[in-house]
Amino acid sequence: MLMNAKTPVEHSLQHIKNDNKYRKNQNPIEPNLSEKIFSIIASSYSINKHIDFYNWLQTSVAEVLPHNMLLACWGDFDSNSQKFNFNYDVSSNLANIRTQALFDSPEKTDALMRQLHKTWSANHCRWLTVNNLDNVDGNDEIKSKLPDIFNEFKSLLVYGLSDLRANNDCLYVFFSTDSTFNVQDSLMGLLMPHIDNVLRKIQHIEPVDASEAESVSVIKSYNLSVRELEIIDWVKQGKTDSEIAMILFISQNTVKSHLKHVFEKLNVSRRAQAVAKLSYS
Repeated sequence: MLMNAKTPVEHSLQHIKNDNKYRKNQNPIEPNLSEKIFSIIASSYSINKHIDFYNWLQTSVAEVLPHNMLLACWGDFDSNSQKFNFNYDVSSNLANIRTQALFDSPEKTDALMRQLHKTWSANHCRWLTVNNLDNVDGNDEIKSKLPDIFNEFKSLLVYGLSDLRANNDCLYVFFSTDSTFNVQDSLMGLLMPHIDNVLRKIQHIEPVDASEAESVSVIKSYNLSVRELEIIDWVKQGKTDSEIAMILFISQNTVKSHLKHVFEKLNVSRRAQAVAKLSYS
């Protein structure tokens, strides 16, 4: 007897139901949480751009897995070379941490990811958390390798996946300014394959080349603050003031105030003029 094939979302929903049945004598996923997970998974299939991936992480995913930054790193962790050719992607709601910041000084981030991979491997390739980083001794193998720009983080969660065909691993590291991660094991097993799938199908951010770096230098001559640059970048993406406020966790009035300062510095009066002036700098 032929049966209709399930869609990926239907498979995920069945997985949630089966997981609850299996864990009925353990810690089953609460019904409300199941609905949220299903909604998160369903919305993941419409993501095609990195900006959409970021918004999805910071809104939908953050409801069940609160975090400030997701750092994805993939490559050959088993290489004996002193220089690792790791690839990175960052989705952060902290203004001072972006993918380009890691490209500018990769050595310490490489060392951190190498150490986290060792810790993950020693944990039989199971996901793990490191809590209360602010109370950990400075000589700790993980804390000692944290880049200075990561000082705000007080906890992290490491989830790894192995790609046997490409012969490399991918680490997904969630960072939080909260002291602890409290996450159900079943949540990670359901959610992470979809986060991995989304990141694999969108174009990750590449380091800027020399011509782009020159453009960045010109933009700096306008003396825009980090927050102003961040807001104008979202304006370029077509976001409204209310959307930018939600993304950056600030008020709509604050967004308008920053844009007013941007217009004054660029000597323009409209959003389109500001975008055009920065785009052709």
